[in-house]
Amino acid sequence: MKKIIALVLLFAVVTCLFAAKEKEVPKVNKVMPFTKGLNLSIWLEVRNNSIWLSELFGRQDFEDIKSLGVEIVRIPIWFEEFSSGEPDYIVEDWLWEKIDNAVEWCTELEMYMIIDFHNDCGGNTKTRPDIEKVLLKIWPQIAERYKDSGKYVLYEIMNEPHMKSGNIAADVAKWGKIQGNVLKKIREIDKTHTVIVGAEDWDSVTQLLKLPDYKDDNIILNFHDYSPMLFTHQGASWAGLENVRHIPFPYSKDKMPEKPKNQEKQGWIDSMFENYRTEGSEAYLVKPLDEAVKFANKRGVALMCNEWGVVMDYADNAERCNWYRLKAKWMDERNISRVSWDYRDKNGVFTNDSYFPTEARFPEDLNIELLEAMGFNVPSLEPRSRPSWFENAQKSGDYTIYKNGSAKGIYITGFRTNTKDSENDETYIYVAKANPYKFVGWSFDKACDLSNLVNSGKSLEFEIRSNQKNLNLLVYFMDKEIKGSGKANYPWRCQTTINDKLVPADGKWHKVSIPLKDFYDVGAWSNYESKWYNAEGLFSWSKVNELRFDFGERGLQNEVSIRNIAIR
Repeated sequence: MKKIIALVLLFAVVTCLFAAKEKEVPKVNKVMPFTKGLNLSIWLEVRNNSIWLSELFGRQDFEDIKSLGVEIVRIPIWFEEFSSGEPDYIVEDWLWEKIDNAVEWCTELEMYMIIDFHNDCGGNTKTRPDIEKVLLKIWPQIAERYKDSGKYVLYEIMNEPHMKSGNIAADVAKWGKIQGNVLKKIREIDKTHTVIVGAEDWDSVTQLLKLPDYKDDNIILNFHDYSPMLFTHQGASWAGLENVRHIPFPYSKDKMPEKPKNQEKQGWIDSMFENYRTEGSEAYLVKPLDEAVKFANKRGVALMCNEWGVVMDYADNAERCNWYRLKAKWMDERNISRVSWDYRDKNGVFTNDSYFPTEARFPEDLNIELLEAMGFNVPSLEPRSRPSWFENAQKSGDYTIYKNGSAKGIYITGFRTNTKDSENDETYIYVAKANPYKFVGWSFDKACDLSNLVNSGKSLEFEIRSNQKNLNLLVYFMDKEIKGSGKANYPWRCQTTINDKLVPADGKWHKVSIPLKDFYDVGAWSNYESKWYNAEGLFSWSKVNELRFDFGERGLQNEVSIRNIAIR
C-alpha cells in the first residue's frame, strides 16, 4: 500500500513539474535599456496627404511625456513626402530642424527616440515597388546627420512595408533583401546606432519569422500588434470596419452586437465575427509572441513591438484598458519592449482624440485608467494656466500670426510649410503647385473673438510673391464647426480674393493689407456632412477658429510664397 501511495505522489509531482514547464513563459535574452514608450503620431507625418501639424510638439510636450515614465518615443516621419522627390530625395531643411530638436530634448531628458521612416499604410494603399531607391537615397542622409548623436537615437528602416503583389511569399523575400541592402548602406556610415528591422505585411509578427539573418547583433526585431482587429479597430474606416460597433473584450456572447450587413468587405467581416471567440483568447494572442521570442533568441537580438493599441471611438473604456493591461503584461513577461500607438490621436492616452493641446489638455484630460493599465505614471492633475494666442495678443497688442514660423498657440494645417530664405535666413511659406481647393491654414488654439478688431478698423496684412498668372487665391477666416449643433455652428467663412491685379506674377514680394470689414460671408463646407451651404449671414467674428489661404477650383500651377501675416 505504501508503495502505491509513493508512486501516486511521485506521479503527481512529475505531472506538476511538467505542467509548470509547459506554462513557463519564454523570455527574450537580449534586453534593451527601455521597456515602454509612446508614438508621437501626426507631428511629422502626412495625414491623408494634406493635413499635418509640424509645430504640434515642443520641449514642454517632451517633458510631459517623460513625466509619465515614458522611456522611449517613436517619431513617425514621412521623409519621402518632405523631400525634393526624384531623383535625389533631398530632405527639407525645416524637417532636419524638427528632428534635431527632438534629438536634443530626448538626450537632455535621457529618453530614447526612434527615427522612423514612415509611409502611407492604410488598408487600401500599397508600398511602391521601387521603394528601395527611395530608402537608399534618404537613409544615408539620416545616418550621416545623426551618426554622432549619442546613445539615445535609434533608426527604423521603414514602417509597415506592404507590397501587395498578390504573392506574399515573393513580397516577404523581396522586402527581406531590400531591408538588408539598406542596413548595409547605413552601416557604411554609422556602425554605432541600433537599427530596428521589421517584416512585410504591415510589420507582421508571422512574417517576422521569415526575415533573413542580417548578421548584425545591433538590431532589434520589430512587429506590430493590433490583435484581435475586430476589437482594436472597431469603427475604423481605414480598416474597413467603420460600421462595426461595441465589440467586447474579452469575448462575451451576450455582449456581441449584430454583424453589419452589405459591407464592402462583408466576407472578411463575417470571418472576424465567426472567429472572434477563439481569436480573443489568451492562448491565441500569446502564441505569436512566444514564437517571436524564440526567433529573437535564435538570432541573439532584442525584440520590440513599436505599435499596439485600440481605437477609442467605440470601444468601452474599461474593456479597452483591460486589453492594454493584458498586452502590457504579456510583453513585459517576455522582455518585449513596447511602444504604444499613440499619444494624442485616436489610440491615444487622453480622454478624447484631439491633437490640439487645448482640447486634449495635459494633465487634465489624461485617461488615468489607461495610463495605469499601461504601467505609466499618473502625474499631478492640477490644471495649468495656458493663455491662448488671442489672450496673449490682447495683452501685448501684437496680433502676429506667422513670422519666421507660426506664433505660439497657432498650428499650421493644410499644405507645405516653412522654407528658409538663403539670403536672410527668414522663414516663409512656400507652395510650388497645388490641386484644386488645397490650402495653407492657421488654426487658433481657441476660438477668437475678433469683433473689436473689425470694429476698430484693423486689417489683415501679409507679404506674398507669385509666379502664377491669373492668380485666384481665396483668403478667409472660418468659424469652428461643432457637430450636431445646428447651422449656427457650421464652419462659416468670411472671405476676400487675391488676384494677379493685386499681386502680379513677377516673383517679387508684395505687401497686402485688407481691412477686416471688407471680408464677406460666402458660405460653409461641413466636413461632418460633406456638404456646401451658401451664405446665410451666419458667420460670426466672435468665434473665428482658422485663417486659410485656399487655391480654389483652379488650384496652383506655379509658385506662391507667403510670410509675415498679422492683424494690424
